[in-house]
Amino acid sequence: MSSKQGAEHFHPIDNKILDKKADLAFNIYYKQGIDDENYVLYASKEPQYRDKVRKLLQSSDFMEELFIHEDDLTLYFEHATNSLRDYVINSDATPEKKMEKGYDLSKDVTQQFFDANSSPEILRGSDQVVDLMGKCLENNELGFHGLTKIMEKDYYTYTHSINVGLLCMSFSLKLGMSADEVHELGLGGMLHDVGKSRIPKEIINKKGALTEEEFEMIIKHTDSGEEVLSELGCYGEKVIQMVGQHHEKYNGEGYHRGLAGEDISLFARICKLTDVYDALTTRRSYKKSLKTLEALTIMKSKMGHEFDPKLLNSFILMMGPES
Repeated sequence: MSSKQGAEHFHPIDNKILDKKADLAFNIYYKQGIDDENYVLYASKEPQYRDKVRKLLQSSDFMEELFIHEDDLTLYFEHATNSLRDYVINSDATPEKKMEKGYDLSKDVTQQFFDANSSPEILRGSDQVVDLMGKCLENNELGFHGLTKIMEKDYYTYTHSINVGLLCMSFSLKLGMSADEVHELGLGGMLHDVGKSRIPKEIINKKGALTEEEFEMIIKHTDSGEEVLSELGCYGEKVIQMVGQHHEKYNGEGYHRGLAGEDISLFARICKLTDVYDALTTRRSYKKSLKTLEALTIMKSKMGHEFDPKLLNSFILMMGPES
């Protein structure tokens, strides 16, 4: 059975995060030929096909590029989250392997939202993902340097968002913050650029200089982010403030409320550090990624006025040489 709906109605899935032993609650498709609108059913959710589908998903012939229909995105992420929860809690895998799988799911959730501006239900699923990634970090076996080996170094809005969320969680654990605060910081970090979902992709991905009008749209993503989360009605004030204030600078020269010092929320001050660090250490079309020491040197010597000085010093200590 094939479907001739447009490609915009189908979304790629990461088969590494599928639970190949569980029953599917959604259909899986593959793309046939060069026709972007011809998607053929690969695995059916119908009960009579369950045994066949399990064998298919577990076989060596399991296809690499698979898709689901947009109507099933929420079901897909629910399936993947349950799979990850079982893996994190019951698997004997190393902390690195658990975090890698969590990273893949987080990336998938965030990419679908930014690339397709999908249902708010998908965004709400980020809360469960952050909770599971917190479980991966809470025993502190992974450590900061182990974490940075997992994080992708090519910059996309969605990978940057995941990286910032993980760095916020790791840093807050080092600061001795409560479990609830660690969770909220991870959530706020993961969602800090959610306002960019309301900016045209051609502006977000533009390689040349932005026009004055385009730049104004970019700096308003903090307000847009607050609006997105407030409309969903399921995020606390600390997370919403973090999203709205993460471009404020400690000296008051940030955007776009001009807040300074401790008038900027603690969560936003932490996000500011991790946001800049990840931006400096990831590759962009116009620059190479910096090594940790290079990034920290720039943050301390050239950008120190932008950050809470106590938090900056603590951040530098956390990022110290790997023992």
